[in-house]
Amino acid sequence: MACFLLAVWGSQAALAEVQTIRQASLQVATANKAITIDAQPLPFRWDLNFPGENGRVRYSITLPARTTSEDTQPYAVYIPRVGNQLQVFLNGRMLDGLGLLDDAMHDSSKEPYWLTIPVALLFADRPNQLIFNTTVQAMRWGGLSEIFYGPESELRAQYERRLWWQQESYDMILVALFLMGMIAWALWLRQREGVYGLFALSAMWGGISAMDQLMQTAWLPWPIQGMAVSIALAWHVVFMARFTLGIVGRYESWVRLTLLATTMSIGIAYVLAEPVYWTIAFGMLCFPIVVTLICTAKAADRDRSEQARLLFFVSLVVAMVALRDFFMVHWPESGMSHYALLPHALFLYVLVMGWILVERYTLQHRQYHDLNVSLEDRIAEREKALSSSFEIISNQGAEKAKLLERQRIMSDIHDGVGGQLVGLVNMIKRGEANQSLFDQKQLSEHAQMALDELRVAVDSMQPVDGDLATVLATLRYRLEPRLKASDLKLIWQIDALPVVSELTPQKVLQIQRILLEAFTNIIQHAKATTITVGAKHLPAMSAVQITIEDDGVGFELQELKATGHGIRNMCFRAEAIGAVITFQRLNAKGVTLTLTLPIV
Repeated sequence: MACFLLAVWGSQAALAEVQTIRQASLQVATANKAITIDAQPLPFRWDLNFPGENGRVRYSITLPARTTSEDTQPYAVYIPRVGNQLQVFLNGRMLDGLGLLDDAMHDSSKEPYWLTIPVALLFADRPNQLIFNTTVQAMRWGGLSEIFYGPESELRAQYERRLWWQQESYDMILVALFLMGMIAWALWLRQREGVYGLFALSAMWGGISAMDQLMQTAWLPWPIQGMAVSIALAWHVVFMARFTLGIVGRYESWVRLTLLATTMSIGIAYVLAEPVYWTIAFGMLCFPIVVTLICTAKAADRDRSEQARLLFFVSLVVAMVALRDFFMVHWPESGMSHYALLPHALFLYVLVMGWILVERYTLQHRQYHDLNVSLEDRIAEREKALSSSFEIISNQGAEKAKLLERQRIMSDIHDGVGGQLVGLVNMIKRGEANQSLFDQKQLSEHAQMALDELRVAVDSMQPVDGDLATVLATLRYRLEPRLKASDLKLIWQIDALPVVSELTPQKVLQIQRILLEAFTNIIQHAKATTITVGAKHLPAMSAVQITIEDDGVGFELQELKATGHGIRNMCFRAEAIGAVITFQRLNAKGVTLTLTLPIV
């Protein structure tokens, strides 16, 4: 902090054995005149003496003789500011040069000048003559500050301190502005929050200003580069002020007006090449700084938050430094030994931006954590409710399945066994009324059919696990006694069959009834002697084909539409399970029933 305050107020401690040279002889040449000044006080500021003109200056400085011939320690010359291009001579011998004279693409005034003088080049018996030949461009801070001369060891710390503030610190500023600016751009692109966009814009313009301070070689012709860099600095200040106001929740409408006014005033200052206009332009930048200071003070008093207090403190430091730069650097009568510290003060906003990002990230992380905890509790409650509901629904589903299965069994018994028993009862009643109608064989046949229906209904409820061959074998076992009683020969040709998925009891019952109806028709009407039952797998059709063929008298296929309910019921049952049933008469004798059942 002490080092910072020392740099802010421009204090320069007097070092032992170090001489401060505050006078030089000048030979000045401009486009219109040539002047010789025997004793010019230093610092000498070109723009105040020759506003709007380019020219050349020859500075002659007398250095004292070496103290003793045994003095071997190196001496040095430290100059806070000299510009803009120069050559250095000692006792008629050229020692150094910065840029080429009259080459406006080079500017040596951006960093302090250091020259080590070998002791062997210094006279011990008479004074030494130090000459600076310089060329100067208007509005470029050309001229010569006071000169510090003495032992190198005594001057080095003073020079390095100024070099850090005037050059090396800008490396840190430039890197920080670039990194934080890129982060701010990324956040703005993702969230479209205005404060991030304002900081990114400010960082971009501040980066241009910082990069110019680090480069002694210009990338644009003078004074275009000077105007562009000055405008970049002004926009850096304005956008940073606007960013700060956005953080504290204030949205002022003066930003565009300030940008326009400062840009115009800077342009006028460089066009007219008058230092006083540049002073006025810099003074206009105090307006957004003062407004920011007032608004952050009100926010700190109103909110009493750490963020508002920190912004007020940073705004206060920036305002103090801006006031210092105004009077010690940009005021027309100020010397050349001081340098601007406003970019360093504005760098504090980069730290504030980093702190704000950390705070917002921490807040969002805390909110996400609380939200996750809340969501976990709500999910647990919902899972508990869903589990309870699922258990209720499962119980209801099980009860419903039982009810449906009970209804199906009742319907099967009613349609199959019930129908046969009703027919049997009717026959008995008719037989009791008229003994001539009482046919023992018919009664036996109806009773057998009722029994077959009951057995088929019971068999359909047995688990088969998709084994259609087992279903057919069970049906064979049930019907074989009837076939033998009717003197019918059964030929069984069942191939290896694949598993039929979704072979539900309902499907099993429908298949059994279709086949049972076919066997019953053959027994009652075909007058056949042989029945051939076959089943095979049709991979191309992804189906199983069941055939029942007899050698009876058969019937005409056109008679199918005129047949009774048996044939129609068989077709309806096949359609209900997605199967296809066909009838075919072979060699004018017998009928072949084909049932094609799709498998998945």
